Amino acid sequence: MQFTREEEILGQHFLEVTGSSPSSISALRPHASQRQMYRLRSDAHSLIGVINPVRKENDAFVSFSRYFRSRGFPVPEIFLYKPESNLYLEEDLGDQTLLDVLTAARSSTNHAFPAAAEELYKRSLEWLPRFQIESAETFDFSNCYPEQQLLPGTFTRDCLSFSNELVSRIAPAFDTHKLNQDFSSLMAFLQKAPASFFVYRDFQSRNIMCLNDKPFFIDFQGGSRGPLQYDVVSLLYQSSAKIPAEYRASLVEHYCKEASKYTSFHAEDFFESYSGFIIGRMIQVLGVYGREGLGAGKEYFTDSIPTALSTLTEELAKPGRTIELPALLGCITTLTDILSKKGVTTHG
Repeated sequence: MQFTREEEILGQHFLEVTGSSPSSISALRPHASQRQMYRLRSDAHSLIGVINPVRKENDAFVSFSRYFRSRGFPVPEIFLYKPESNLYLEEDLGDQTLLDVLTAARSSTNHAFPAAAEELYKRSLEWLPRFQIESAETFDFSNCYPEQQLLPGTFTRDCLSFSNELVSRIAPAFDTHKLNQDFSSLMAFLQKAPASFFVYRDFQSRNIMCLNDKPFFIDFQGGSRGPLQYDVVSLLYQSSAKIPAEYRASLVEHYCKEASKYTSFHAEDFFESYSGFIIGRMIQVLGVYGREGLGAGKEYFTDSIPTALSTLTEELAKPGRTIELPALLGCITTLTDILSKKGVTTHG
């Protein structure tokens, strides 16, 4: 078998770690990342090799993984890290994500949210406050990349990405400067929430691996300090998962009960800004969908745009909102109209 230069390098490190050379190396597809990922196998071992040119992102992932492992959290073990070579070898947790479990269970039961998937979602939400609250007590936030704070730093870039990567691609004539006041208002609103916790940042079902009916967690390298609500929204409002509203309600209640075990927790305070975080998360993912779908031609992300727009429209149109965002609602209406004329429905 002929290996590429990158595969040969990873193979040498695989030998260093396991004592045997890999009999096979297969490329894996990262979803929205510059990383090159490979599965390396021998008769007795299987590891994931990662090459990523962004050194600070590697440093974040490896340091976070080792910290979480030290606390007994179900994250991949790092067997080798070569920072100067921008590569590491980590535990192979298989190929089955929580989204895969949900999709397969729906197919076999014809149920919108099957019990087997619901149980794994609950288990995941039981681990979440341990990441957010328990680990934050001694977490070194100086390793965070690209920002140590979700608000304002990371969210500011999310808003810019939404304008440049999504709106400008679908509606190039729309004046995105109109959105700036709404973004500022939303930022100020979200910053009222307590924000001393670890925010996983991309806590969604494709970043939760399922092995032996247990959840394992990956892709937390973008984590930073921030509020609790963001990660809960990330999981329960993931566009491709399409969790029915009644199940989202029961799952967030389950999360609140778990979070109360680790911190002084008042549900009314949590929910006061919860809808705002739904809006904030949809702004973030739509920017990614624009870049990776419309920009890079990745069909999965393009297909997720309609559902995310629908979710955002629903939240913005709710009566009695604490915060009004008229420019953003007008923008979403424009995007929806344009997609509708192209035959793309926003109700997924």
